[in-house]
Amino acid sequence: MSPVPRPWRPMSLVVLATLVSACATLSPSRSELQERVGHSDLDVGALRIRVRDLARRFSGLLEATADGLAASSDSPEMAQTMLRFKANSVPAMQGALFQPDPVAAIVDAWALLAQMEEVLPRWAEHASPELRAEALRSLRDMESQVEALWREVSGSEDVSAARTRVHAWAAEHPLTAPLVARESTVPLLASVTATSGGSLLRRAAGLVEGMTDITARVDLYAASLPRQARWQAELAAADAMNAPILQSLMAELSRTVDLLDRVGGVAANSPALIARERMAVLEALDQERRLLQDYVTGERQAVLAGVGQERAVVVDALRAERVATLQQLDGLARGWVDHAFDRAVPLVDRVFQWLLALVALGLVGGLVLVTLLIRLRRRA
Repeated sequence: MSPVPRPWRPMSLVVLATLVSACATLSPSRSELQERVGHSDLDVGALRIRVRDLARRFSGLLEATADGLAASSDSPEMAQTMLRFKANSVPAMQGALFQPDPVAAIVDAWALLAQMEEVLPRWAEHASPELRAEALRSLRDMESQVEALWREVSGSEDVSAARTRVHAWAAEHPLTAPLVARESTVPLLASVTATSGGSLLRRAAGLVEGMTDITARVDLYAASLPRQARWQAELAAADAMNAPILQSLMAELSRTVDLLDRVGGVAANSPALIARERMAVLEALDQERRLLQDYVTGERQAVLAGVGQERAVVVDALRAERVATLQQLDGLARGWVDHAFDRAVPLVDRVFQWLLALVALGLVGGLVLVTLLIRLRRRA
């Protein structure tokens, strides 16, 4: 192997130094999010996975809660309210828990659950107290899961102060509009992280979604977007049914039905006229029927007389044709029989000749066979 020329040695040293400095620059540094959970045993990657799993579970639990309340109530208003609730709450919960910052996602989902707990009794006022209590238990169970994850993030078992701040913020910012227009929880995030003992910084810089987060979001959207589209279609249909134009059409239809009822009353007051007209129509039909029957009878008799005459002529013609045909067939049959016998005599003679020849050959063969057998016995 030839040595490296001298002019290339300085350049090689420069390239090597550049690569070393680049490697040093690309080495992973401790991010602010890692410092945020620095006092916890929970890894940042594991925290992201836990938060994304909450998005999947909470979406199903919110849908099941709304469906349970709608199915247990006979009120159409309750069914439409629960349809609107799940059509808004499921996307809002997914958006909250799929934030790039998992700590902000936890706080946002916590605040959203607290807001739902505040507003659900008012939305489900047509449901029974038992159903409302069951729905609140479901929301509080989800909140307890968020609190358990917050304990791991903050490294503290006491999260009562954070819970108090979250519920106070939810009471100050109730849900009065669609959930997509709810207040931002950024100030609440700063307040809650400050309450958690200083181990959580107030913001995390340079957070990006990884391929795992994008894949989890796509998987969840692939499973829930068809249902969300169906909910939105049902809401659009319900809004269309309550549209002013449709209401005016229904009013016009009601007036039309009333008019038809009045027309039916007028028709009910004229049974005598209908009976007289019916009798007149029946008499006219009976007279026409009799005239038609007489005409058909005359035509039938004339046709039968003509058919009888034609039948007699046809029968005579057929009889004459049959006699002539039989005479012709008799002559032909006699000729065919004579011709057959003329050709059969030589054929029979030839058959007998062949039979005699075959018998003679059989006798000769038998004699030869007997002779051979006798010779074989003598030799033996």
